[in-house]
Amino acid sequence: MFDKAYVPHKGYWSSPFSRWQMSFQNQHPIKLAASTAQKFFALRGYNPAMFDGCAFGMTIGMPSWFYANPWFCALMGNDKISGPTLSQACATSATTIYNAMCGVETGVYGNVLAATTDRCSNGPHTIWPNPNGPGGEVLSENWMMDNFNKDPYAGEAMLKTAENVAADNGGVTKEESDAWAVKLYEKYDMATADDRAFQKGYMIPVDIQISKKKTVTVEADEGITPTNAASLAPLKPVYPGGCVSFGAQTHPADGNAGLIVTTKEKAKELSADKSVTIQLLSYGHARAEKARMAAAVTPSARMAMEKAGVTMKDLKAVKTHNPFTVNDIIMGRLMGIPEHIFNNYGSSLVFGHPQGPTGARCVVELIEELVKIGGGYGLFAGCAAGDTAAALVLKVS
Repeated sequence: MFDKAYVPHKGYWSSPFSRWQMSFQNQHPIKLAASTAQKFFALRGYNPAMFDGCAFGMTIGMPSWFYANPWFCALMGNDKISGPTLSQACATSATTIYNAMCGVETGVYGNVLAATTDRCSNGPHTIWPNPNGPGGEVLSENWMMDNFNKDPYAGEAMLKTAENVAADNGGVTKEESDAWAVKLYEKYDMATADDRAFQKGYMIPVDIQISKKKTVTVEADEGITPTNAASLAPLKPVYPGGCVSFGAQTHPADGNAGLIVTTKEKAKELSADKSVTIQLLSYGHARAEKARMAAAVTPSARMAMEKAGVTMKDLKAVKTHNPFTVNDIIMGRLMGIPEHIFNNYGSSLVFGHPQGPTGARCVVELIEELVKIGGGYGLFAGCAAGDTAAALVLKVS
């Protein structure tokens, strides 16, 4: 359990998430994250010089990624700091926040910016020399699609690992999968009600320069497909005999998110409401059996909860990175998660998955939900490539 890691009230942000190949498709994600951070600092009245460290999460290579963290820090307004660039597939956000927590807990840092970004659009296509190949033919990889479609160790596509977990746990019907997908979209509607009042509490609009004379502002999530029972019913499972259709899984996206991790005293100083205390309590991790990615989420969550000293009855809100409906259905069964606290206001299945910042946005929304309901313990957990998962427990009071 951590004792010293806190987050200021409103000391966090997320950009809108844009479905891949839409408005953010040609934006460099490091530059975009830095410009969004600058807007966040200006909105909250923060000086970027106040940070003494940065943990930076990103999973998809881009030009000059070699310099990712120090370049981001300089662009966002503080060229005196740096720190690690962290990449752990879909667990990148949780691990980036954990890294910042460790820095504050040990006294190495006093005020850390945990920033995350990614662009799934127009991802890299890598080639390696292969002098021994026929005619010197190169080795190649498409970063996004090749890795979505096959784990080099488990030998399965990510979706197939979810179907494996469903089969291992008594099965999930297509109707059950569809019903949870519809419920998740209804929960996302909570965040867009009243002219997006909930999202406007943390979401920073992004300015995109289309040409020398034209700039557009993206204020809300892009590319979300309206979903209901009638639209899902005709869709067949992707795998014959399975339960998950294309309408019951997430889509790749682009975006960024971040939060300040600091001491209790500094958090109070920086908080928009000094009566609100946000404490980061614990981190959990797990790796499941081969080709069982969704099965890792529950043990990671249980580890984080055990380290924080909380049980399910103590939790007021649970958020997950849920690329497939199966993730939530099986986790809900195994842990007995009440539906009324489960992924309120949205989740990655609906608003998309830029990988690096996905979990950070979920954590930001978790904090905002707990503040809205008057405080309590919250859990974030999500799976990641390689049959892994990571989780965080926090408390708002």
